[in-house]
Amino acid sequence: MGAAVGDYDNDGLPDVFITCVGGNHLLHNEGQGKFREVTQVAGVAGARVGWSTSAAWIDYDNDGKLDHFVCNYVRWSPELDRNASFELPQIGRAYGPPRKFQGTFPYLYHNEGNGHFRDVSAQAGIQIKDPATGLPMAKSLAVAPVDVDQDGWIDLVVANDTVQNFLFHNEHNGSFKEIGARSGVAYDAYGLTRGAMGIDSARFRNDDTLGIAIGNFANEMNALYVAQRDALVFADEATKEGVGPASQKLLKFGLFFFDYDLDGRLDVLTANGHLEPEINRVDSLQQYRQPAQLFWNRGDKKGMGFEAVPAAQCSPDLLKPIVGRGSAFADIDGDGDLDVVLTQIGGPPLLLRNDQRLGYHWLRLKLVGTKSNRDAIGAWVKTRVAGHTLSRQVMPTRSYLSQSELPVTFGLGKADKVDSVEIIWPSGTKQKVSPQIDRLTTINETE
Repeated sequence: MGAAVGDYDNDGLPDVFITCVGGNHLLHNEGQGKFREVTQVAGVAGARVGWSTSAAWIDYDNDGKLDHFVCNYVRWSPELDRNASFELPQIGRAYGPPRKFQGTFPYLYHNEGNGHFRDVSAQAGIQIKDPATGLPMAKSLAVAPVDVDQDGWIDLVVANDTVQNFLFHNEHNGSFKEIGARSGVAYDAYGLTRGAMGIDSARFRNDDTLGIAIGNFANEMNALYVAQRDALVFADEATKEGVGPASQKLLKFGLFFFDYDLDGRLDVLTANGHLEPEINRVDSLQQYRQPAQLFWNRGDKKGMGFEAVPAAQCSPDLLKPIVGRGSAFADIDGDGDLDVVLTQIGGPPLLLRNDQRLGYHWLRLKLVGTKSNRDAIGAWVKTRVAGHTLSRQVMPTRSYLSQSELPVTFGLGKADKVDSVEIIWPSGTKQKVSPQIDRLTTINETE
């Protein structure tokens, strides 16, 4: 299913966690291009009959060691699937909504620091039950770890399929409180659940306002939950911001914020594709293969809001119809702009090189923690440039079943210098640095 990469033992080598239908797998990086299976020893296999999806390395207790959060989808087996017997006219047996399948609980593993993890899911408060049935509620496909209220502790926003989304607020004592409904991220504007798939979060307005974007099922708009005056209260502003109606027809999976043109404003990309190969026989407006969708953040130029970018403006390769699923970004060629990987059903992954020619400047930072976890996951970098404060979180977990790169990228537009750069490390340390622009700089946490 998915993968999460993180240096859980702080030895400088990235380790790999793979989610599966059935037990999951943890591969320890031994160096020299070799990995060793350590799943059972580490205690992170999960249920033998489970269905895990997205996963995230996070340091939820700020002890300098990466812990692990794993999304689980539904209670599934071939027999349960046969008994569900969902059908569509003109197609027959088909994929159906997961309403006939029981929900599950996610996993939270605490890093004990000796190569072992302890399952703390129950005491951490992340096992949410349906109040009507007493059964597990979650049908989770993706997670966005983010410090929602800027209190220095990682919170978790979980995208659920046809049940309410969760917002697990970190209580600073090893536990979380689920406040999704109270905060406004659980439902749409009408109080209805949606088929939530991929998810990401960012301060996309270049201020302290946090946005949480979620890609939803076909005939459901993207969600863009935007924090209000209270950092723990959100409203879905997808329509107002321009990422809603234009996305409605498509079935969205992978989704992330990134600054594709280096103008300093975070844009949005979604990977799309239907579940049913013959869906067009049932719904003439739907296709199995669907184009990705790129939303450009107009920012100061026309006021707040996004607009969909046509293929002629961003290359037909990016918007070629595929059965899209996962998505990630990284600067693969070291030229400062962010390249994209899309995965698809029935085809190889697509690696799309970004060759923008606007001549904009940029700043890229790779952080290395000492008191904090070595990957610096959860750190925030704030860059002041041309009268604006750009904030980026070190958080590779984004999208759907995917992971992007660790370095943070700041597009600077035409600005040829930055006024200030401050790092807020997970340890709480604040560090000011003066990196040069138009290059990748490695920054070590000060002792």
